[in-house]
Amino acid sequence: MPTKTVALEKKTTGPVNVASNLDLRFEEYWGHIRASGQRYPDFDWPSLELMLKFIYTFDVISKHFTKQIKKTGLSPAGFNVLVILSRVEDKGCKQREISKLLLVSRANVTGLINHLVRMGLVERGADANDSRVWIIRITQKGKTLLHSYLPEHYREIKRVCACLNGEHKRIFCGLLTKLRENTQ
Repeated sequence: MPTKTVALEKKTTGPVNVASNLDLRFEEYWGHIRASGQRYPDFDWPSLELMLKFIYTFDVISKHFTKQIKKTGLSPAGFNVLVILSRVEDKGCKQREISKLLLVSRANVTGLINHLVRMGLVERGADANDSRVWIIRITQKGKTLLHSYLPEHYREIKRVCACLNGEHKRIFCGLLTKLRENTQ
């Protein structure tokens, strides 16, 4: 599918590639929200523009890394579980602790763990102190998968972030922390 280039707004410093429905939706929101928002006293275009670009960028990056991770046969949540379990080695981790540490929705941790067990990537066992509690451990197969994929994963993160120098990354991390803290 050929991409088309459009200028989304006069203040934009350069053209924007429009290559997907998401890009087209963003273009649609860009003009309509800015125009209709003027009716509201608390409307602040720079703040809204920041939020739209933040959400749009998160969606683009999330879809990109989901596609990369799926090459392993895992979902991002499954990959995240393996990373969490690799940090605790053979000690394992309580299933409810995994649900607290996940960077994605915790809605169906049991289903996620069941899937990883069926794949042979993790094993589930009862806690010696409390039979109601499940301890989840990464298997050798899970370790092998994770360790074979992580170099590619880190290389791709580095490539995606290569447009920012160290100072940009430090400032950006600080700004994201401020936004998160102000939201909480």
